[in-house]
Amino acid sequence: MKRKIALALGACIILGSGGGAYAYAKNPVAYVSMDINPSVELGVNAFDKVVSVEAYNEDGKKILEDTNLINSNVSDAVSTVISNAISDGYITKDVTTTAAVAVEITTSTDKENVATKLNESLKEVADKTLDNNNVDVEVETEKVALARRDEARTLGITPGKLNLIQKLQALDPTITVEEYKSSSVKDIQKKTKELRKDNKSDETTTDNSTSTDVNNDANIDIVTEENSNHSNNIDNKVNNDNDNDNDNDKKEEHSNANKENNNGTTAINEVSNGNDANSQGNNNSLKSENSSNSKSKNNSSNSNASKSENSVNGNSNSQNKDKNKKN
Repeated sequence: MKRKIALALGACIILGSGGGAYAYAKNPVAYVSMDINPSVELGVNAFDKVVSVEAYNEDGKKILEDTNLINSNVSDAVSTVISNAISDGYITKDVTTTAAVAVEITTSTDKENVATKLNESLKEVADKTLDNNNVDVEVETEKVALARRDEARTLGITPGKLNLIQKLQALDPTITVEEYKSSSVKDIQKKTKELRKDNKSDETTTDNSTSTDVNNDANIDIVTEENSNHSNNIDNKVNNDNDNDNDNDKKEEHSNANKENNNGTTAINEVSNGNDANSQGNNNSLKSENSSNSKSKNNSSNSNASKSENSVNGNSNSQNKDKNKKN
């Protein structure tokens, strides 16, 4: 009895383990979406095996026709999808654009290491497949979280296509998802380049306009400064002229003053000369008077002397007469 119970438990464990392993093998740990214009999604388990395949548009359904990708390695599945897209004419070399982005591979998972590993290996496979078919186009890879995939599914597109459209919307907010949800990667990329070129042109125009405004402002400042300098020069010239006029006036005043002083000096000199002349005249008059007086005195003295001499002579003569009489 105990033996039967043990066998039953062992069988349950084996079945349970097998069921768990089966579930683990069937549950995707990541989703790989491929956008060309055909958009398809591959569910990948932990062993890099494709466990689910889904077409997101009619073109996707077309390239999956007569193709069984379940249980195939994800690298082989990706190569097959690209080869079918080339065969059906969805991937061609654009004669006007070399190395145009035509294949968008996006890995959706919450496991960073799984996303990185898948993107690196799948880009290598895609490039090799394109090269083997002599098609020169670019492959772009991205990784997003599972929540981003859920957001895209509500819009009926892959997360890779949603990323591309949102890049357009960043350049032109008027663009809607409905406008481009059915467009090819090449057309979206082309539109993206056009918008970037237009925006760059607008920025250049704005920069040139700003530069022109700055130059105009600078020129205005220069003209204003020149006018100011010119005005200052004029003011300085006027001030210099006024100063010169003032100097001339002062010089003239000084000259007049000097003339007046000279005239005064001349007048004074004339008066002085007149006084000197008068003084000299007076002196001469005095000298003349003194001379006359002296002469008069001399004459008077001489007269008196003569008189005295005459008197003496008279007395002497009288005495001589008296003597004679006595004799």
